[in-house]
Amino acid sequence: MARQLPMPGAITDVFKALSDPMRWSIVCQMAAVDEIACTTLESTLPVSKPTISYHIKILYHAGLVQVRKDGRYYFYRLRRDVLDAMLPGMSSR
Repeated sequence: MARQLPMPGAITDVFKALSDPMRWSIVCQMAAVDEIACTTLESTLPVSKPTISYHIKILYHAGLVQVRKDGRYYFYRLRRDVLDAMLPGMSSR
């Protein structure tokens, strides 16, 4: 069965999102777990909460991240299907 490739605009969005070292670090942390809490990212990344939100927004708009809110906390999940479509095998744990 042939793998369906994303639309051309989506491809550039994904690669632009992954080109930043901080966003790549976030993706790597997400790839190691099923879901990651915003508080975990705040404690493991050397940047402010607004900066983390900015990077998550870019990953979200590229289609790489799902966001879930529970109360006042946010939880993030890597869209492994999207990442694997671009870079096969990169999202495996």
